[in-house]
Order: sequence, then C-alpha cells, then structure tokens
Amino acid sequence: MNKFFIRSATRIIIETGTGIQYIYCMNTNSDSNRILTGILREQTEVLLKNLDDQIAAAELNTLIDGLPNWRYLFHTIHSLDKNFINPDTFTEPDSTVCGINPALSIIDEKRPDYHQAAGVSVTRSQLVSYALYVRQKIESYFDTLTDTMLAEKADNGRFTRLTLILGQFRHLMWHLGLSSGLTVQSGKPWPVYTGLF
Repeated sequence: MNKFFIRSATRIIIETGTGIQYIYCMNTNSDSNRILTGILREQTEVLLKNLDDQIAAAELNTLIDGLPNWRYLFHTIHSLDKNFINPDTFTEPDSTVCGINPALSIIDEKRPDYHQAAGVSVTRSQLVSYALYVRQKIESYFDTLTDTMLAEKADNGRFTRLTLILGQFRHLMWHLGLSSGLTVQSGKPWPVYTGLF
C-alpha cells in the first residue's frame, strides 16, 4: 500500500447558474509524517468554504439575544484567528484588515471589555476581508505543520495543536448553524452547506 499525504490544495472556482462552486485539487507526496495533517488541511478547506458561504448568504442584521448576526459571525472569525494556531501568542490584526473593533468579538455581556455597541454596523465585505485574512494565515500554517507537531503543545502552550484545530471546528460549525437558523427565520433560504460529499 502506498502512503501519501495532501500537501496543498488548489482552489478552482466555477461560476454556475446557482452560484459559485469550489473544487479542491489535492497534490500528493510520499511524506508519511503529513498524512493526518493533509486530511486536516482538506477538511479545513471545507470548513472555510462553509464560512464563506455563510457570510455570503447570512441575514446580517437579524437580532438574537440583543445582538445582530454579523456580530456572532465576527466573533466566529475572530475566534478562528485567535485560537486555530496558538491563542497564547496571538496578536490582533492591523486595523486595515477589516476595520472592525476587536472588542466586538466579545458577545457575552458577563465577560470583561464587553460593549453593547448599539448603532455600530459591520458590512458583509468587512467580514469577507477578515475571513480571507484568516484563511491565508491558516493555509500558511498548514505549510509548516507535520503529524508529529499535532500532538505537541505550540510554544509550550496550554493545548496541543490538534486540540486547538478541533476546538475551532466545533466552535465554527456551532456558530454557522446559529447563523443559518437566524437567516431562515428571517425568511431567506437556507445557506449552502458543504459536507464530506
């Protein structure tokens, strides 16, 4: 049996009558220390496609618990940015990335630095810009990652790299489900969802 791993993904974009479709073409290599990392990379591409599709279709201003949906989506992207790689060494991106105050990522009024921020509005293009920035960081991260590194704690941090990645899978999909529900409740169709097939 030949061993292989997925080194990188090339995204091919096809415009159809129903919207944009993404196809990922995987390159393989015989490095056996990147098999699991390759699988994670492939599934992260699917995860990020779901995020892109949600941002494109979501009803951004529908309220839940007093906050607009855009704020929950921003919280989700910010969490991905902060926690996918290493929360212990995270620094906020430059304000030119998306122009959204990082404090707006805090959605629990019991947490320090929470602001209601009534009257603040965030555009779809700001969310798209931030999601693209985070995607590029994650893609660069996977270029350096090996299977051995998955079981290690980054920079002697609190969690293994695999724990951080899987934690963000759980967190992101929970919030995308919430956003989908809000969008449907507002009368729009269900946003596109991509799974294993």
